[in-house]
Amino acid sequence: MLNDQPDRTSYDIVRERWQQQAGAGDFEKWWRRALHDGVVPDTALAGRTLTVRTDFAAVAPNSAPAQGLEIVFRPDPSTYDGRFANLGWLQELPKPLTKLTWDNVIYLSPRTAEKLGLDRVIGSRGGEVWSEIVELRFDGRTVRGPAYLVPGHADDCATVFMGYGRERAGRVGSKIGYNAAVIRTTGAMWAGTGAELRRTGEAYQLASTQLHFLMEGRDLVRATTLEEYVQNPEIVHERGHEPPEDLSLYPQYQYDGYRWAMAIDVSACIGCNACIVACQAENNIPVVGKEQVARSREMHWLRVDTYYEGAPENPTAYFQPIPCQQCEKAPCEVVCPVNATVHSAEGLNDMVYNRCVGTRYCSNNCPYKVRRFNYFLYQDWETPTYKMMRNPEVTVRSRGVMEKCTYCVQRIQAAKIEAGKDGRRVRDGEVLTACQAVCPTEAIVFGDLNDPNSRVAKLKAEKRNFSLLGELNVRPRTSYLAALRNPNPELKGA
Repeated sequence: MLNDQPDRTSYDIVRERWQQQAGAGDFEKWWRRALHDGVVPDTALAGRTLTVRTDFAAVAPNSAPAQGLEIVFRPDPSTYDGRFANLGWLQELPKPLTKLTWDNVIYLSPRTAEKLGLDRVIGSRGGEVWSEIVELRFDGRTVRGPAYLVPGHADDCATVFMGYGRERAGRVGSKIGYNAAVIRTTGAMWAGTGAELRRTGEAYQLASTQLHFLMEGRDLVRATTLEEYVQNPEIVHERGHEPPEDLSLYPQYQYDGYRWAMAIDVSACIGCNACIVACQAENNIPVVGKEQVARSREMHWLRVDTYYEGAPENPTAYFQPIPCQQCEKAPCEVVCPVNATVHSAEGLNDMVYNRCVGTRYCSNNCPYKVRRFNYFLYQDWETPTYKMMRNPEVTVRSRGVMEKCTYCVQRIQAAKIEAGKDGRRVRDGEVLTACQAVCPTEAIVFGDLNDPNSRVAKLKAEKRNFSLLGELNVRPRTSYLAALRNPNPELKGA
């Protein structure tokens, strides 16, 4: 049996290198002194005298047209340069612009793809996403990977992503995607010209988390300019219709204690997906793999949908986090035959896991498609390290159980216990949901609507606050603040 371990450790290699540099004498004493001081004597580089150029304006730019495609190298938004390739959470984390998982692709603009004839073979078919393998040649080197159309991408340019194609990354990350380092040279570390792209005719299946949850034809993201909003603050609500609150066959709930709610600012969301990973870590959400994601069976309780507006050459992108909307008039509750999903006294859609028998009626009746079902036993109950990974405050679900966002009810209960010790109510800001806690732009705000001074109550009182699919009259507790844009009129088309 071959031994995969190297003959020498990294420490031995470094030590042997410096032993050659130290020359004759007591090397052990020299070595310990260098480690102690942190400096090796007489190894400083010689100084150089530089002269600042002042004739940049007189230098004529290179006006010769570039031959072939421009190529751009970028770290992957999830696995970076490959150092995180063996983390299943990040492999299954959807890319911000494409919502693809478990793969890296070659980005092309719609116009460039049309020139190459790729626009007719890249797209979704049912719940699957298919692309074509292309061969990308650059500086005498070749790599093969799936092509993908991205609105707003520069024409005559191909973007490749590092972090994949690793042969020995571990149990999760080995032999996934293509290796962009094959065509990356020291002369073109981040960009270059003269690349060639050739079609191969080979089909390749990708896994996306948004295409099978599209709510097309519905008013999902609302946006306006600052100038229009100042002139008419009601412009946000002119695009949708929300029936009066008392117009419902459902009973009216009376919330005497807490009334938890969430507001999400679409203007602030940058689509970084930190909220998805935080939710996954907090709530013991399993990784299901590429095959199951392609079957629309990912388990994320939270997703961030991406929408484009405008011409494909220069669109505006919007990102919209979609957790469970915690509806007041919840369609999921009335169809569950065993009362596994129930309404709490504080306005949450609770899931009683040990009641669930897996009918999935609730998911069928959910207009937002935010419920997840354990089709298989995704959890590993035996590996000790996985037990240490899980949050002990959250139940670990098994096969045949429906699950969803709970507004991090375990954090709510912990804050209520601490407030109860002092004989007071929970203060605003004492409960931070996992998604809210990690959001770098503070786009997600959570709190008690019964507290008029809470941040969430003030945001929901704003004119640009709207409910997703409010015309259905399900009264979601999660609402959104319309995106505001302030474009410079001097920059046409920007």
